Amino acid sequence: MKLIVMMIALLIIGLLTIKQMAPDPEAPAGSVDLNALNSAPDTPKVPVRANGVKQFGKDMSDYIQSEAAKRAAALEEAQKQ
Repeated sequence: MKLIVMMIALLIIGLLTIKQMAPDPEAPAGSVDLNALNSAPDTPKVPVRANGVKQFGKDMSDYIQSEAAKRAAALEEAQKQ
């Protein structure tokens, strides 16, 4: 009985391994622009060079604060109803 359970577990592990190792046919061949994926138009762009990191930090902080204010306003609006 233990041997059968162990063989079934080994079969499941093997199938999962094969599934993970198989090539993904939907994967894009080219490079992916990380700024273009799932981002709002007003999201700060990620800097390419090191000298833009400080400004990016400031921009991101401002963006986070503005989004928090929007969510707080939406929450207050929802609570009024």
